[in-house]
Amino acid sequence: MKTIPYINFHTHHPVSQDELSLGGEEYGMDCRWDIPLPRQEADFRQHVQESERTGKPLVIHCVRTLEHILRIRRDMKPAQPWVMHGFRGKPQQLQSLLSAGIYVSFGLHYNQDSLLLCPLDRMFLETDDTPAPIAPLYKEVAQIKGIPVENLKQIIWENANKLFPNLAKNG
Repeated sequence: MKTIPYINFHTHHPVSQDELSLGGEEYGMDCRWDIPLPRQEADFRQHVQESERTGKPLVIHCVRTLEHILRIRRDMKPAQPWVMHGFRGKPQQLQSLLSAGIYVSFGLHYNQDSLLLCPLDRMFLETDDTPAPIAPLYKEVAQIKGIPVENLKQIIWENANKLFPNLAKNG
């Protein structure tokens, strides 16, 4: 029986032997950037079109622009999955994402109420730009969710295979 790796959805550091990193580039909108929002929106729409053209999921960076992101999703009606990376938002923001069909990836800093409310079949975990290993986050989240770590690994592995169908063959 093959051991299921820890899926680290989005990271900027090398992963350990028992981790598999999925996240690549992230695209989105951020109020802190010096780029005007209309330009960010135009660029984001291009990334959505590229995701659709290539058949790859879209990893979303979003800082105080959630309504813009959700409006673009409603306007463009993409077929490819979207994943909100590094989600720290409140439960009502989580509900907006889930209602729009968007997956959510939680990092080391998260809103515990949102984590508790997030269905396991729509969840990923990540370490983003920290050098931390992912295993302790899995342990923490499994404890909060009241399930064994191995079950959480299995569920997130299944989620990853929905987004990346060739993962099981290559992973």
